[in-house]
Amino acid sequence: MNTREKIRKFLSENLLNVSKPARYIGMEYNSIIKDTSSGKLLRVVFAFPDVYEIGTSNYGLELLYWLANELDFVFAERAYLPWPDMVQLMETNNIPLFTLETKTPLNEMDMIGISLQYELSYTNVLKFLELSKIPIKAEDRADHHPVVIGGGPVAYNCEPIAPAFDAIYLGDGEVQLRKLLTVLWETRGFPREDRLRELSKIPGVYVPLFYEQAGRKIVPKYDWVPEKVSRNVLKDLNSVPLPKKRIVPHVESVHDRIVVEISRGCTRGCRFCHAGYVYRPVRERTPESIVEAVRELITNTGYEEVSLLSLSALDHTAVERTIDQLLEFTKEKKVSISIPSTRMDAFNIHIAQKISSVRKAGLTFAPEAGSQRMRDAINKQITFDEIILTAQEAKNAGWQRIKLYFMVGFPTETDEDVKAIGEVVKAVKKIGFSDVTASVNLLIPKPHTALQFVRVQPPEYMDHVRELLKPYRKFGKIDVNDGKKSFVEAVLSRGDRKLFDAVEISYKKGYYDEWNEFFSFEKWMEAFSIVNLDEYLGPYGLEDFPWDHLDSGVSKEFLWEEYQRFYSGTSTKDCRIGCVLCGVCLKYKVRNVLVNKTRTL
Repeated sequence: MNTREKIRKFLSENLLNVSKPARYIGMEYNSIIKDTSSGKLLRVVFAFPDVYEIGTSNYGLELLYWLANELDFVFAERAYLPWPDMVQLMETNNIPLFTLETKTPLNEMDMIGISLQYELSYTNVLKFLELSKIPIKAEDRADHHPVVIGGGPVAYNCEPIAPAFDAIYLGDGEVQLRKLLTVLWETRGFPREDRLRELSKIPGVYVPLFYEQAGRKIVPKYDWVPEKVSRNVLKDLNSVPLPKKRIVPHVESVHDRIVVEISRGCTRGCRFCHAGYVYRPVRERTPESIVEAVRELITNTGYEEVSLLSLSALDHTAVERTIDQLLEFTKEKKVSISIPSTRMDAFNIHIAQKISSVRKAGLTFAPEAGSQRMRDAINKQITFDEIILTAQEAKNAGWQRIKLYFMVGFPTETDEDVKAIGEVVKAVKKIGFSDVTASVNLLIPKPHTALQFVRVQPPEYMDHVRELLKPYRKFGKIDVNDGKKSFVEAVLSRGDRKLFDAVEISYKKGYYDEWNEFFSFEKWMEAFSIVNLDEYLGPYGLEDFPWDHLDSGVSKEFLWEEYQRFYSGTSTKDCRIGCVLCGVCLKYKVRNVLVNKTRTL
């Protein structure tokens, strides 16, 4: 009995012994299976190091799945991290992690592409590799092992997990996907180091084994690799067609709907926002391409909701025209349109009424800070009056539920700034909403942002925040996070390779750290005891960072200037209005690609 047959037999005998067995059976509607009998296909797997229902909701990974399978020499499959009950059964029965489509062991694949969306998934990554029976360190892998490649937003400082990867891809995957897969195909059978050397020649591909840490800085070991690896930028979203199909999961996913990306990037310049910096510049899809994709996806999936994906959907310069064209189709099909959380000043109640004509849900806004002083400092250019006016218009239009997102832990923050969050909740509740919810989280100072220099607050600070906001709970549900996850994530996000050993210690004691029922702050603090934790807490000046060699295109000098503007409360204009010299457009010879260039914000 070969390994694949053993896996199928294991599944037939054990699926009823685990929660949500449909996670593991594959054969979902619209999934792809190719004939592998000839052996003339590059076998790759796109993996999400979390449970099935989280992974199947990841837009980027599924986009790469469809693009790769369009290549006639590639067969791309999927894999997710099993839930702990399934992991235990697999380990007891010596079953390696396998692909969903063909039940092929991952250690028999040519390439494994792992999505890195959040730092707390690092322990999951190591468990994923262990369960796949692949050495967790790249330096320990032999020629026959798959090439393990990471990508996603966390890649912009991947050093705490870098030793686990043969290569890291920076930037928009569409740009170099074909080239990367072609190199892997053409170098099959080559010694591993030669394959990695060829990969390192591809723009935006970082091979950690060819670099080393010197102080806090990461430097090349060899003169034939670049000192800095620059991200790939897709200059025109419309040059890559949207997928016409979506895999319909067997288990309800966390985003159980069609997702269509209408734009990429944001130019608002919020100083804490990682995505706002590393996805610059803004690139918009045309209404016609968006509508065509929605029509195809609804027809090919049967979903009853479509989400327009963007960092700030209502900033799309043709959003109203897009929605008008969509409604001609979605009203007939009884399909609702949803937009992720948006800025309150960008919220157009007229548009909101249009998209709610099929099904009216709650509204989600992110004022981010309670006081005007702090909103000015973080460049969240919105006033208290604008917040209240928008909420009032929403209530007048029939909405009853509203959710607000806030952060605390900014430099110079005072008790009055925190209490101002409660005052916003109080004012919104007085408008007459039946349900007001506020989520309050600890700031995570991310690399490649203007706040990468600040000191992270300890979790105990959130206890103080909770006390300050306690009198305002009568006006709504105020959920104050305990700050422990955020603190660990902050350490990992600004970490270097010395933290890999701590991640390894932590994963051996447990994984699924993103999940409350498995996260252990004590476990992480014990793991961090092997390093000098103060090195990772800040504050920092203009010094060497362990992510300086991973170039997002935004200059460090610009980020430092933005950091100084934080303290002065000076605003920086939206760069759609005029260039702010962040460095991206000059470096990549690209400007904000807007459908309607005459629209003013």
